[in-house]
Amino acid sequence: AAWIAVRSIASAVSKLRQADPMAIRQLEISDQLPLDGFKGRKLSYRPWNGQLRQPIPIVQPRALVSTSPQDGFLHPFNEMDSLGYDKPEVSCRFP
Repeated sequence: AAWIAVRSIASAVSKLRQADPMAIRQLEISDQLPLDGFKGRKLSYRPWNGQLRQPIPIVQPRALVSTSPQDGFLHPFNEMDSLGYDKPEVSCRFP
């Protein structure tokens, strides 16, 4: 978790060319942050609660079974939001 947090801030500062905390926060919760977590897909943060969107490997002791989000589970805005609770289902809001 610490690695992706530092990578997020470094990517935001690199893109913005400044270290203003509010500008970094706004970029991190937008879809404009180029965040590569080396998981096969671009990672991002949910704007309403700041939760990291990332694929989840489903494994057994000897093999990777699949990677979620699963095919067939569509979300109208972001396929990574098909995992977990969606915006209307949570009361937690990122200030």
